[in-house]
Amino acid sequence: MRALLLLVALAILVGIVLVFTGVVSLQQTQQAQAPKFEMKVKDVNVGTTTTNVQVPAVEMKTKQVEVPSISVTDHNQAAGQ
Repeated sequence: MRALLLLVALAILVGIVLVFTGVVSLQQTQQAQAPKFEMKVKDVNVGTTTTNVQVPAVEMKTKQVEVPSISVTDHNQAAGQ
């Protein structure tokens, strides 16, 4: 229930930010019992571009280290089995 309320609050906050920044513009076109609104939304273009970036290089080395080990011995079995 809290997660649902958090999502609703987040959606309202995102809507307020979009209107405040001008990405979404609301205009009332009719003032009556059931007012009509016109919503103008700016175009958003999504694409890719090629650029050079520095990325870290990971190097693998084999090194001998002591690690914990566990062994289990079953003393309840009969000898010879």
